[in-house]
Amino acid sequence: MTQRLHASIRWLAAEDGGRLRPPSGPKYWTVANFEGSSPGWPNEAWSVVVEFLEPPENDGNAVMISFLAANAPAGLLVPGATFELMEGPHVVARGVVSADQHS
Repeated sequence: MTQRLHASIRWLAAEDGGRLRPPSGPKYWTVANFEGSSPGWPNEAWSVVVEFLEPPENDGNAVMISFLAANAPAGLLVPGATFELMEGPHVVARGVVSADQHS
């Protein structure tokens, strides 16, 4: 099992290329693009699991995030890391892994 960390995400509006509404939860799987990730993006992309800690909202959510694959590069999923959640070529949300992992 991969490490699960707290994060916050903000969904992009549909007119900005995002979703019409957040996923219904309680879990959402998609590809994430981490700042500073491999120059091989998107051919070397990693899927994440987003677990909602509260009902999904358009303006943002507190979540737990983890990689779907056990062999994913753990150095990308660390406190302070920023990422984009992707659906195909579209960015649908932006997030940051929380520095405070005790909340």
